[in-house]
Amino acid sequence: MSRMPLLALIFGMLAVSTAPPLILLADIQPFALAAWRLLSVALILLPFVAPRIWGDLKKLNGRELAYLAASGVMYGVHFGLFNLAFEHTTKESVVVLLGAQPLMAAAVGALWLKESITRTMLAASAMAIGGLLIFAWHDYRFDASNLIGDALVLACGLAIVLSYSAGRRLRPRMTLSGYLGALYLVGGVTCLIVALIAGDSLFGYANDQWFWLIGAILVPTLIGHSLFHYVVKYVPVFYVNLTILGEPILALLIMFLLRERFAVFRESSLTPLQIIGGLMLLVGVGIGLLAGRKPQVTEVSV
Repeated sequence: MSRMPLLALIFGMLAVSTAPPLILLADIQPFALAAWRLLSVALILLPFVAPRIWGDLKKLNGRELAYLAASGVMYGVHFGLFNLAFEHTTKESVVVLLGAQPLMAAAVGALWLKESITRTMLAASAMAIGGLLIFAWHDYRFDASNLIGDALVLACGLAIVLSYSAGRRLRPRMTLSGYLGALYLVGGVTCLIVALIAGDSLFGYANDQWFWLIGAILVPTLIGHSLFHYVVKYVPVFYVNLTILGEPILALLIMFLLRERFAVFRESSLTPLQIIGGLMLLVGVGIGLLAGRKPQVTEVSV
């Protein structure tokens, strides 16, 4: 993997790790929060990318346009279901079940994109998932009442794997700015429609809620997710999804460090065993990143 995609993955992981704490601090209904995050980024980008979007759309055939629409819808579904999952399961379950995401990515990549599954990919996954289990298992309790939330975590993981996979097909044919503009817009409209149907409140938030919402828009969404979409053109979707496993570990670390300042994080803990599990996960992610294949395409002008 060349330097730029590698750096983008690392900084993307750090940026998206702020999403869970910001989501909890904002305390906004799931699809309203997702709609605000995606549509706000789309509006920020639109003045700069509108000509690129139109130019890119004219180059795509019917199947590619369908891939683009599906990628945007799946992207919006991921954001909405991830927010919703926190209302129906524990953060420990979220951490454990996110371990399925790189395995889904490897399977989808092999079946749809013809990306090979290597021994290094399996070893990196095993170490990272083992670290996740060590990190969360001491607090994990199976609870049948959390099954809906657990299913939502798996569904949101599959949704973003499918979105990235469609993006891998599209990115060689589209500029980065054109793809991002279209993706955020379609995903945001999808979440807005669901928010209106579900009756989620889109306005009337307290000042501190607006502050944390703006943070969630700018850091994990505009910066973090955009970096991942830049990278997906250059490396198999497995490596992007493996890197995302660092998100819950770093997010829980942030919550632990801020537990004295914010009541919502007051019960966050960090034990020596969790530190070992977290380090094990990050080593697994590092093995995967170093094993990433070199880019085989050249970036279209943004």
